[in-house]
Amino acid sequence: MNSVKILLISEEPNILRTLRRNLISRGYEVSIALDDQEAVDMVCCEEFDLYILDLDFKTPQVDGLAICRQVRELSHAPIIVLSTVGSEATKIEALDLGADDYQVMPFSMGEFLARVRSALRRWATYRTGALNQNNVILSGELLIDTESRQVTIKGDEIHLTPTEYELLHYLAQNSGKVITHRELLQSVWGPEYGDEREYLRVFISQLRRKIEADPLRPAYILTEPGVGYRFARDR
Repeated sequence: MNSVKILLISEEPNILRTLRRNLISRGYEVSIALDDQEAVDMVCCEEFDLYILDLDFKTPQVDGLAICRQVRELSHAPIIVLSTVGSEATKIEALDLGADDYQVMPFSMGEFLARVRSALRRWATYRTGALNQNNVILSGELLIDTESRQVTIKGDEIHLTPTEYELLHYLAQNSGKVITHRELLQSVWGPEYGDEREYLRVFISQLRRKIEADPLRPAYILTEPGVGYRFARDR
């Protein structure tokens, strides 16, 4: 069995030392990048299963959010962002740039490791295509091939990240049913989640831009105000 490879990206020695020790003790293979150039070079040269990015670089010329964007352009693997900044605006910006999760420091090691496990479960499912549903979900001009995990509109392939795919697939397989925010978060991100509604706002917006003819008047993913979302039944 191949070991799980994780890349830690940070310039803070205490964070690197603590996280690396705890991850290695759980059997993960951990590499370290100290700045943007090292991170990009390592992502280009090696395949990782998870990226853990500390946004809080003190070096002026290194932008943690820019690293997030660069990593997402080079890899589909999940990105967990860490920061002492807990503002919703910063969380949304990081998620918009490709992060799958955002954890505010300080945090408990138990919670951090649970989020690592959740991210790796999503990635493993994405890579293996381990699904039990029928092979095709069809709604209007949208087709989801659950065996190849490909999504097409009018025959044109739509490129989704693993998290975007899992979110769309869960909604589509429950077509017509209102899915609450908590159910969506726990089904896609993991049982440790439930209150991170900004995650859903960002990822639903990203999905609509990719699959809807008019994202402001969605035909597939409908909002149920104050409750959650619903995937429209096949028209």
